[in-house]
Amino acid sequence: MIKIHKACTFSILSPLIFSLFLWSHTYAQSPGFGATEGYMSFGVQFNAMNFRGDVYSDFSMTRPGIQVHAMRKLGSRVHARLSLGFGQIFGDDIKASPTSTKYARNLHFRNNLKELTLVGTYDLVNSPSRYYQRAGFTPYILAGLGVVHQNPQAKTQSITGEAGWIDLQAIGTEGQGRPGYDTPYNKMQIVIPLGIGLRWKLSRRWDFAIETSVRLTFTDYLDDVGGNVPDPGDLTSDLAKSLSNRSLEATGAVNGTARNLGALREQYGTTNFQAFDGNTYENLNGLGVGSTRGSRGRDIYFVTGFHFTYILDTGLQCPQIRW
Repeated sequence: MIKIHKACTFSILSPLIFSLFLWSHTYAQSPGFGATEGYMSFGVQFNAMNFRGDVYSDFSMTRPGIQVHAMRKLGSRVHARLSLGFGQIFGDDIKASPTSTKYARNLHFRNNLKELTLVGTYDLVNSPSRYYQRAGFTPYILAGLGVVHQNPQAKTQSITGEAGWIDLQAIGTEGQGRPGYDTPYNKMQIVIPLGIGLRWKLSRRWDFAIETSVRLTFTDYLDDVGGNVPDPGDLTSDLAKSLSNRSLEATGAVNGTARNLGALREQYGTTNFQAFDGNTYENLNGLGVGSTRGSRGRDIYFVTGFHFTYILDTGLQCPQIRW
């Protein structure tokens, strides 16, 4: 479950909404005949979220999300929208084909995302004049920029024997922060939203829309996987060692699904490796120290949902934007 302190959410959102209101009233006056009326609107969007990256994920791993937004009409086709969203993405190699390398790797993650975006939307149908004369049906496209706070987690057994979710960035599952390894990845990341939507006018002040968008990122670590398998002797704790290489675990950690280790040993073969700490570890061939743990690329996630928007503040003059 995503936990956000109410005071923190209010302190982030309230000055942003206030800024939009202030901007709106800077232009406040009744539009003349034939002019496009600007307006402020507010809404909520209920989302389904999906991940694409190194760890296996499909539509069965869809997770929920929610956004609230404030929007300002800037012209007969153009809107600016500020959104604050919360949601989760998820992936699990246990769902991959049993003969695939991802299944043998046996990694998984969940990531509770907190996102702030500013996007521009462009309507493919023109809506000049007053707010209540806007088009009844409007396809649109969107693009923008945002920031997301991300913190991938994986499930393990705690010392009490109870399953628990562990923050992965802090323990460096690929040796991050250790000599000879990469620096730890940042929990704050830039995202670029790109998408399309369909909007319907429900009444004079209510709109309904269906929207889908992709979030392009500049990180390969939304799933905590992006480099090579480290030497376990270089890692800082037994917990990091156990979460770094899970290819010989007898079950999938999330649901306790049994894995056929005999078949995996026969398919890949095994090698005993003496690590930097002097201990000997068994590895599946091709999944041991120095092997590729994840590809070097950029993770993305998808946000698909529907939203209701209420037009609250009308009679505003649109800024001078020509399209």
